[in-house]
Amino acid sequence: MNSSGPFLELVNEQIVRTSQELQRSTCTLEQETKASKGAIDGNKLEALTEEDKVAIRFNAFGTAAGFFVNGYMYDINSVLLTMFSDIFPSVNDDNTLQAAVGVSMLYGVMFGLLIFGFIADFFGRKKGLIMCSCFVLLGNILGVAMNGTSHVGAIWMMVIALGVAGIGMGGEYTCNVPNVMEDSEQLDTKNRGRRVAILVMCLETLGNYAPFVVQLILIAIACRNAYLGAASGCNWNVVARLSFGIATIPVITVLIFRTKMKNSLMFKKEQQRKGRRYDVLDLYVICRHFIPRTVGTVIMWFLIDWINYSQGTFGNLILQHVIGVSLFKSVWLSLAEGAAWGVWMPFVAAFVVDKWGRRKTEMFGWLFLAATQIINTGFFWQLKAQPIAWIIWSTFVGGFQNFVFIPVYLVPAEAFPTRIRATMYGIASSLGKMGGIVGTTTFPTIWRNWSGGVQQNDEGLRKTMWFYGGMEFLGLIICTFFVPEYSHRSLLGEDTRFVELRRRYAARFAVHWGVGQEQLDQVQVDGDFNGLGFLKNKCFSSASQYRQYCTSFAAYLARRENLLTKKRLDYVASLPVDYKDLTLFSAYWNTYRLGKQRYAEFLKNSEEMGTYDPRCEEEDILFHSSSSFEKDSEKNDIYFESSVIESMKTDK
Repeated sequence: MNSSGPFLELVNEQIVRTSQELQRSTCTLEQETKASKGAIDGNKLEALTEEDKVAIRFNAFGTAAGFFVNGYMYDINSVLLTMFSDIFPSVNDDNTLQAAVGVSMLYGVMFGLLIFGFIADFFGRKKGLIMCSCFVLLGNILGVAMNGTSHVGAIWMMVIALGVAGIGMGGEYTCNVPNVMEDSEQLDTKNRGRRVAILVMCLETLGNYAPFVVQLILIAIACRNAYLGAASGCNWNVVARLSFGIATIPVITVLIFRTKMKNSLMFKKEQQRKGRRYDVLDLYVICRHFIPRTVGTVIMWFLIDWINYSQGTFGNLILQHVIGVSLFKSVWLSLAEGAAWGVWMPFVAAFVVDKWGRRKTEMFGWLFLAATQIINTGFFWQLKAQPIAWIIWSTFVGGFQNFVFIPVYLVPAEAFPTRIRATMYGIASSLGKMGGIVGTTTFPTIWRNWSGGVQQNDEGLRKTMWFYGGMEFLGLIICTFFVPEYSHRSLLGEDTRFVELRRRYAARFAVHWGVGQEQLDQVQVDGDFNGLGFLKNKCFSSASQYRQYCTSFAAYLARRENLLTKKRLDYVASLPVDYKDLTLFSAYWNTYRLGKQRYAEFLKNSEEMGTYDPRCEEEDILFHSSSSFEKDSEKNDIYFESSVIESMKTDK
């Protein structure tokens, strides 16, 4: 009986181990099957109900209408600036006032992107959109009511109105683009980019030409014969006030409609998981893995906004300088260009953005813009001598900006997970919007300085165009290496990766600071731990107090990630944190740093993380624990044998 005891224990232990290994291999096989099918199949939400489909249709209409209004507001100041410069020589010679009209809205947009990015992630996309429409409506009301002791005072009030409206317009991006992107992920991942591009960029482009239609009619009535530097009885109050007043009609319509819009299902799922609170894990993962893509999104938006807003704001002035047309004709030409070519190109770019991919589409746009800018500048005098040739060529070139703009709009909404999507979209795009502010502010000064510093002339304009061509070649280079490629890639898989990175880094922090079961049991999930407390203890506390705080903080983060036992903590800390950020720069750097063989393993770990199921950890933890127990037993047996030998030697 006694002699068979160890044998029975060994058999029972082997049976348990075999069962654990079988369960573990089955779970691993399920994960590999998911990975072989791709992240798209392995990370689907529940099937859409009829109510969900109705909500997605409402969201689509609200998105399209909102960006049509955005497009109208963006170009409302272009004709007004040209009109004021035509009528009042003091405005034509005042670079500060011209720049203020051009950038006031962009300042509002920049702050709106930052503010509403947080609001959209914390309070919800729908609430943010309603507040955005209220800001745009308030800006339009101020524009209608603009007044002053002189025309300069009225223009400055218009500047304030544009800034207020800009806050709501900036929020339109951070609340609407992530929401419609998440809805599109639910419908069709492969054509997600096309749907978002049509509802956002294409409708915004249509809106860009809407003020030209309105203002063409108003100018025909009130300022028909206004030429550069000649005030020919133009009733500018009618044009300016009605330009804002007419826009209030669609703004009110959109505001009413938005009360029926819904937050996306992906956002609702994430809200249930995160509990509406950011922490240092989010910041750590962003800084550790998201810097290259953030650089790409920021710089691309910075450069294209610099080019687009500066040339768009002063486009009619450029047209008047080059071919010498009246205000009425310059607006009519802008509208004709749009009808013939400009409004169609966004749809062409939207059609290819999923087929070519985000990076290749944007590279094509930058390459075309840079090459044609050089041609345009080189043949400047020949084109100036033929006004029709200038109009046709500039119209043709301008349409290809959409091949840059559409990926620039899409990538920030795809490159970051749902948990922080709107916030990071707002940060990246607001820093990018600074390009529009810098470009619009400096364009008149650059033009004047390269014209000899006295008055803007054609030679100064030509030198400015050379400068812009160089910026477009710079955009091509940065796009190639720093823009991530997200075509046909599941956003749900990216959400899973981000959640897993948070868990694994929380476990690593806890192991690093020596967190044990006692600390995990004692710490409260709702404890007062944050990054500021960490810095405060780092700078002003003793070494022992700092270490105690860090240990408690690490235990708090571990419990928030549902790491409640020491065994699970150790196991999750041992999992890899390899993450492919989908930029060429990171691919080349990691290949050089790791070598081809290790980089292949790096890619495999990153893909498996996108379909990782924490429920499979139970068997893995037991297997891991039993393996550790075997190693400890072997060490004890060796120690016991060595002790017996030593004692025998001593007896002898």
